[in-house]
Amino acid sequence: MGPWRPGTPCARDVAGAAAAIAIVAPEPKDDRQSELLQYDLGQATYAMTIAAADLGVGTGHAAATDQAQARAVLGFPEGRFLAYVLSVGYPSDKPLAVILRLNRRPLDEVVLRGRW
Repeated sequence: MGPWRPGTPCARDVAGAAAAIAIVAPEPKDDRQSELLQYDLGQATYAMTIAAADLGVGTGHAAATDQAQARAVLGFPEGRFLAYVLSVGYPSDKPLAVILRLNRRPLDEVVLRGRW
């Protein structure tokens, strides 16, 4: 499978994954609820990816664009939508490992205190 290119399906690896997690949520009633829901769903998705990595399991996230197809495949009720899908599995090339020595810039180079 080559690199992602615009116009290609983003969730193409879901079908071949060892498992997948569908994150389904209630349809928001207004813009405010939509914003809060997207934040909360993003946080929950992130927490799942971190928990999986701690177990040596890889994940790949994707959003759903065709809600009617998602509903037909997954069978979730009206009034709900598929927010994200996480493909889950063990990496085929090498196991995940904790990075002991991060190659990052010093914190003082990327954090500003008090003012710009």
